[in-house]
Amino acid sequence: MRPVPVVVGSALERLGIRVTMARKLRGLTQEELGHLADVSTSTVRSMEDGAEGVAMGNFLKVLQALGLLSQVEKLLDPRDDPETLAYAERNLRSP
Repeated sequence: MRPVPVVVGSALERLGIRVTMARKLRGLTQEELGHLADVSTSTVRSMEDGAEGVAMGNFLKVLQALGLLSQVEKLLDPRDDPETLAYAERNLRSP
């Protein structure tokens, strides 16, 4: 297995810190969050540690348990993608 790029590892670490903060703000232990999300405590721990091997489905289950799943809708929103504007400019220009 190839090592994860540094920028990806950093992003995973930042996400892990945010998951930890969200969990603690709700007064939950890792075990309690795992139970609410129907994932193992080790999965929660791995997420919080910024591990690269956590399945996306498990990540989304944890976000749902934290009441934060709606924030995923903001990811990859075409309105925030500069390529959307570039595409529109290229293809919708008046002849």
